[in-house]
Amino acid sequence: MNTHLPPTNASEVQRRASAAVGTAVVATANPAASIAAVNVLRQGGSAADAVVAAQAVLCLVEPHASGFGGGTVVVWHDSKTGASGVMDGLACAPSQVPTRLESDMAGQRIPRERALVGGWTVGVPGTVKTLARLHTKFGLKPWGGLFDAARELAHSGFSLPPYLVKTLREIGSMQDEPLALSVYGQGQHQVRPAGTTVRNADLAQTLQWLAEQGPEVFYEDSPLTRILLSQVHQDHLPGLLSLKDLQTYQVVDRAPMATQIGQQVLLTAPPPVFGGLAVTQILALLDACGHSCESPSSGDAQLHRVALASRMAFADRGAYVGDPAFSDIPTQALLHPDYLRERSAPLRADKTLAEVTAGRPVSTLEPASDGTGLTSAMTSHLVVVDAMGLSISMTTTINQNFGSRVSAAGFYLNNALTNFARVPQASGHRKSVNAMEPGKRPITSFAPTIVCDLQGAPQMVVGAGGGNRIVGFVSNAILRQRAGAQDAQLIVSAPQVINWSGMTEIEPALSSWAPGLRERGHWTMVRRMDGGTQAAVRQGSMWSGGGDPRRDGCALGV
Repeated sequence: MNTHLPPTNASEVQRRASAAVGTAVVATANPAASIAAVNVLRQGGSAADAVVAAQAVLCLVEPHASGFGGGTVVVWHDSKTGASGVMDGLACAPSQVPTRLESDMAGQRIPRERALVGGWTVGVPGTVKTLARLHTKFGLKPWGGLFDAARELAHSGFSLPPYLVKTLREIGSMQDEPLALSVYGQGQHQVRPAGTTVRNADLAQTLQWLAEQGPEVFYEDSPLTRILLSQVHQDHLPGLLSLKDLQTYQVVDRAPMATQIGQQVLLTAPPPVFGGLAVTQILALLDACGHSCESPSSGDAQLHRVALASRMAFADRGAYVGDPAFSDIPTQALLHPDYLRERSAPLRADKTLAEVTAGRPVSTLEPASDGTGLTSAMTSHLVVVDAMGLSISMTTTINQNFGSRVSAAGFYLNNALTNFARVPQASGHRKSVNAMEPGKRPITSFAPTIVCDLQGAPQMVVGAGGGNRIVGFVSNAILRQRAGAQDAQLIVSAPQVINWSGMTEIEPALSSWAPGLRERGHWTMVRRMDGGTQAAVRQGSMWSGGGDPRRDGCALGV
């Protein structure tokens, strides 16, 4: 397969200042992944085929953020039929787990720092099964050929991406991890320079297995699963993942959470994904006070409202969101117009709140113990829209950067169990709905979203990587589109405002508004944020695509 895209090359498309435009578009976190995806589209493949090809390449060139060892959530919309849906392929807890990650099966305490990484933190990976389900439903090209681009790059060599080098340099311990040392390092705690050609022979073998034997090779007894389980079990803090856990894993089909806000309908992933719910709450809170069509860049008053609405959404997340297979999640109540109208009252004031607590969407339901975990996922996001009417917004992760930091067969395994509640039950509160239990899926900040008009036609396909900041990144992007922005590249490149922890973070281009925020009572921090927003925006019969330049994002049109 030709993995080059005439007349431009990867370094040129990476510097793109304006949106990619076409009847079909691709936006991923790396030029090589976007090139692989767009080549599949050019050869008659569907958006689903392109997503499989792109994720295979991302496993190679963005191993810190996603890959076969992690979990994935897809929101899809088929304009031909008007149908839409969600595929939940999040990593879940194995069949044997303690009640919290900082205690072993015997109840002995594990130091927090030690409980963040290692085999102990690995959940059952769902990404490969999600790709397979997507391909079965929408694929037009043979499964095996979709791994050609990634196999060629892994075997013949790929250019070491700048953002991967930056991440490796920031995480000193990774420089001695065997896979990183053999592929990305050059000894003596040194990372190879960006642009160096490197190879990953172990991943090339994994890609060959997947291509020739199908997705079952990842979940049934095989050389690949034996390598994977061996690495988990032989780690210095061994995990409890078993072959049976892999064999019984299932992707869950869910109805998208659909909410009308003004003249648009947001389709996003429901719980245990909380990011989509939080984005919807933020936009609905702003709509309740008449500011949901105003860009975050318009001034300190809108920055104030966006930040406060975000704090409210995160407070509700901590108290009410979990896996619906284990608890009743009051999703409809959290999005009820009456609740949001009452909840939005502080947004009309000129001061922020000193403390933001969970609301009471159901008067008889007490807020549960906070469900916040030990970490949040760094993640990656892909957007693909094909010329046949299929739109896909997919967020994919191995959780923290490099996940559990346990590698197997050329890729990294997730540390998704750190997303469960750190404290399952606090004194005086009911048990957290995000407490760890066998087979359960932890909450996640994913927010894959498709924005439609009232007739059901997609207007925007968007999502982001970046941990808890995903919620703000996606909210900001949709606000800018609602305010009239049509260039997807300008939308994803625009400065961010985020508040998920009480600190209002703004990027340097918004620093002139910092004094106004401080006057309103905000604790502010001006900093560049390593986001990962990818978006496609409809422009008549064409699509505009944008990839986040804060990483190595790249959008291409067909």
